[in-house]
Amino acid sequence: MSYVNRRNWKRKSSGFGYSDKGGIRLRTVIIFFFLLFLVFEIISSMFFTSYKVDSISMEPTIPSGSVVLTSPLMYGAEIPFTSIRIPGFRKPNRGDIVVASPAFHQLMPWYFRAADSIIRFFTLQKRGIDQERNWVTSKSIKRIVGIPGDTVRMTDFEIQIKPEGKNYFFSEKEIMQVEYSIERYSTPGNLPDDFPLSGNMNEIRLGPDDYFIMGDNRSRSNDSYYWGPVGSNNITAKVLLEYAPEIKMLQ
Repeated sequence: MSYVNRRNWKRKSSGFGYSDKGGIRLRTVIIFFFLLFLVFEIISSMFFTSYKVDSISMEPTIPSGSVVLTSPLMYGAEIPFTSIRIPGFRKPNRGDIVVASPAFHQLMPWYFRAADSIIRFFTLQKRGIDQERNWVTSKSIKRIVGIPGDTVRMTDFEIQIKPEGKNYFFSEKEIMQVEYSIERYSTPGNLPDDFPLSGNMNEIRLGPDDYFIMGDNRSRSNDSYYWGPVGSNNITAKVLLEYAPEIKMLQ
């Protein structure tokens, strides 16, 4: 039978050399990684978040397989572990490439969001649970082509915009402050404008908090053309640059 004398008891060690130094080291490691995760969560939730693009909807601007860096703070970031959103530097504008979700987007339960954050932490933001779930809960990277007050229509996959207070339409290339190319495919003639693959769309006037977002690859993009405008709360970050497989700024 072992014994613990008074002196060794105060030192938290037994007569046989037992020590809790291993436990102290483990707690130190756990605390270190917890603090590191907390810092990571604050930075990724409020300042910079990266996403791997698994869709061709933004080609040729952003090829499938690219990794992009985004800024939630630009339009107003959410405080980690809450639904509180702080004011951003500016409102979304035409031509911005953004991270967004449709109006019927379903927010993941808190435990999925926590697991998603942990996975992003250990994969350096390259993977996440939302990338493995269905398109109802996932986020998309699109371009804003219409802002509140605009009237938008589409002819042969090209957007035409009548800004609020104007009496005529501009083509998207005329009114945008950025340059980009769009991809489209040939469609059979005489398709009605309300046919999903016609490439044409009747006029839509955007409300005071409506944004019309589309992919640059108009023939392969699931966007506002199909499910309508989105509100500002559905736009969560501005895409700043692509950093893999190459580094380039994105407008």
